[in-house]
Amino acid sequence: MHILKYSLIFLLMLGLAFVSTQASARDGAKESAQEKAKENNDHVQMKDDALRTVFSNTVMVGEYRTYRDITKTFTYREFHTVDGTTDYKEGRKHEDGLWKIIGGDKICYKYPNSDYYTHTYCFFVYEFEGCYYKFTPSNMTLRGPRSWNSWSSRAVREGSGHSCAAAVG
Repeated sequence: MHILKYSLIFLLMLGLAFVSTQASARDGAKESAQEKAKENNDHVQMKDDALRTVFSNTVMVGEYRTYRDITKTFTYREFHTVDGTTDYKEGRKHEDGLWKIIGGDKICYKYPNSDYYTHTYCFFVYEFEGCYYKFTPSNMTLRGPRSWNSWSSRAVREGSGHSCAAAVG
């Protein structure tokens, strides 16, 4: 009789532990999903007039995710005029360029007189706490960036008082 009684108590405790573990795992997954949603909602994609306003008549001071071998730096500075021209500096490189908004959701750059920057470069821009993250089309999905850490460059508006997360490099 005692064996049956203790077996039932053991099974009851085992069942309660299983239910508690399942609830804890479910709560953890729910919290993780909420944190991810919160993180995604904090990043605002810049589009149309908002995108144009951020860059027009603005100096962006930024950094690339990866070290630039030719210019020996991570950093850049680019003045965007209202008329669509840019004054770009990266290390010792200085380029005159063109910028425009394409499709309402991408900023594209071209440097017609450059031997180094020979393509058109387009980016989707997301803002987070005054820092503007640029993502190449290859790092995007239909729902946004593949990863929030896959930005190619990030910058702040000069004089804004904002900064990006910890510096790279």
